[in-house]
Amino acid sequence: MISELRSKIKRLKKIDGGGLLRVPQYKIFGSDNHKYKLSPTIDLDEVNRFEKKYQIQLPKEYRSFITDVGNGGCGPAYGLFSVSQWNFELDVSDNQFLSKDFPHTQPWNLRKDFLEEEDDYFDTPEFQKWEREYFSNEHITGSMRVCHYGCAIYYLLIVSGKEAGNIWVDDRANEMGIYPSLSKQNKQKQTFFEWYNEWLTESLNELSKQNVS
Repeated sequence: MISELRSKIKRLKKIDGGGLLRVPQYKIFGSDNHKYKLSPTIDLDEVNRFEKKYQIQLPKEYRSFITDVGNGGCGPAYGLFSVSQWNFELDVSDNQFLSKDFPHTQPWNLRKDFLEEEDDYFDTPEFQKWEREYFSNEHITGSMRVCHYGCAIYYLLIVSGKEAGNIWVDDRANEMGIYPSLSKQNKQKQTFFEWYNEWLTESLNELSKQNVS
């Protein structure tokens, strides 16, 4: 799989990213941000230190990617975060955050059981209680942010619990809740490699439809 991913990344960079003296097009969403560049890989010692610090074992696919392909950069939407950016714009001070089981196995959302008044419902105790519960970090323990889709939507790699190894989406900013990333082909949950490879394949297909070659 690693060689397949590398090959597709190389093709994308050549076609859309200005490879071989071509003018960059950046037609794929977010590519003008990461520019199809991968950050340098990290060695196993650094991975082991990270795992020891947070008392976890990174999923094998992700571990293989950051040690053999790149520690962030080229990827879906605005690109992949590096391992050290796992808590990007997330207020987490608990070193046990990643080792606590991810609490979901099915899509989750929290409905509002109060009326949304037009003027001042944001200031009501009911809304503030809902907001505290809805955006509590307890809903995403055992996960690390691996990618920012935009509009405060994040892709999560689950590292602890029954969903470990799978990619989920944190779309609470748009009140859509937290749900697994599903393959567009078979509607099944996706592992890191499946998620990343689907993005590569879809991007190449999109460029082909646009007659970019």
